[in-house]
Amino acid sequence: MTFSKDLEQILNRMEKGEQTHKDIEILLQLLIDGDHHLSNQLGKYNVNITEGQNIQIGDRYYNQWNQEAIEALVKAIQNTRSGDVAGKDVNKQNYENCTIINLPSASQEYFDDSFFYNIPIESIQQAYQKALPPDAGVWNLRGNNLQEILKEIQIFRRRFEFIFQLSQDKNITEELRYKLSDIAYDIDPKKYQDEKNKPQTDKLESYLMATIKPCDTHEQFLLNAWLIADDSLPVYDLSRFIPLLDDPNQLQQGVVCKFYDIPQELNKFIKKSLRLLRGKQYQLTIEVFLPRELICTEVDRWKVSDPIEEEITIGIRYPIRLRSLERLDINYLDHYLSDWYKHWYRVKTALHNQPIQELFEHLQEMESCNWNELIIKLQEKIGLKITCALPKAKTKDLFKAILRAATPIAIWTRCDIPNCNQVAAIDEILNFKPLSHLCESVRETRQRAEAQTEEHLGFHLAVLWEDPHRLTPDIMVQLKIPGQ
Repeated sequence: MTFSKDLEQILNRMEKGEQTHKDIEILLQLLIDGDHHLSNQLGKYNVNITEGQNIQIGDRYYNQWNQEAIEALVKAIQNTRSGDVAGKDVNKQNYENCTIINLPSASQEYFDDSFFYNIPIESIQQAYQKALPPDAGVWNLRGNNLQEILKEIQIFRRRFEFIFQLSQDKNITEELRYKLSDIAYDIDPKKYQDEKNKPQTDKLESYLMATIKPCDTHEQFLLNAWLIADDSLPVYDLSRFIPLLDDPNQLQQGVVCKFYDIPQELNKFIKKSLRLLRGKQYQLTIEVFLPRELICTEVDRWKVSDPIEEEITIGIRYPIRLRSLERLDINYLDHYLSDWYKHWYRVKTALHNQPIQELFEHLQEMESCNWNELIIKLQEKIGLKITCALPKAKTKDLFKAILRAATPIAIWTRCDIPNCNQVAAIDEILNFKPLSHLCESVRETRQRAEAQTEEHLGFHLAVLWEDPHRLTPDIMVQLKIPGQ
């Protein structure tokens, strides 16, 4: 299906008041980018967008796509059938069933010239030159002042390239670079191209989060779990966490069980999650928080029930993300959360691209590894790629280094496979799809392994994926109100 057809369907849904959140996001990005086809389509709704981005909706004018302008646009499109005009006074009650999003804060800041006043003009000029298309020189552009540069960047539609170049400039303060990285992520055209290419199914991004904590006896464990049915809800909205334990007395601490009973308990959590998601379209990912001495547990090989096969391997059905229980320690967060956020900003800018190998530190052997040196190297990376089997004696030291570096992503094999080029195989998984699909790519590799009769890397792959914005509710409430 061509995108023009997709756009027509989006506008048709908006006319009926059936638009989705993603419809609005795609439309907004096209408007910000000045898409001519969309501008022509909007003419029939009494909407006129001039060359200078002056926006006329009915008899009202707007100078940028803020929430007020978006509300007026949606109103104009929806009232096409009734013959009303969006320029008339808007009754806010008419929006109760209307999906509206705020213009991303990063985009709002982009249109505010004052945001750039704290950036050296030399850095702005350098980013400006790098961001321009290859043939821009024929236009004899000078870029002698900030306003002129921003105007030309808008004309050439190189906003993302310009912001991205600034975010990589070490002459700019670290705080500003993190903010610029966030802005680049918000306006990344590849991100919105992904949205264009997705079927309009409104599939929920759902997470089952389970914690496994050793009891004092070390023979028993406390299990707790929550379902996040829709991860698009605000990160500090505690109502998005649905407890999966039925006994109210167990909600705080969890249920006590032996280690060999954990798969059975996890199976119960999955069953309850599926009941709660019944009738919805969703992608369920399972995240398991483990202490570092258990981080190499073959969670993805655990068996869970299935209505057809009786039982299946959990890592074939669902993407599995391992997480560090230590990162739920508020003392750890007091010391390392700032660095963790910093590394996650870098992850966000890379999520919709194929992973660049330079972003991952490569560990090929561990016997002579200098852990302090590894920590220093990881400071400049978003992840760690381990292509050798983890010696049990070194595992604790390795994940201690990952914790100290606050590294968000790691991928490794639990054992060496004979006649397998593990470096090439893991690189292929990393490069197969954009970084945001890494856990799904690993799941597909496990699925292919299940169909093989010989030893396969897919049986032994593990992924650590640490998002600092998705922690358990008891921790999120502490982060929401510092000092409490």
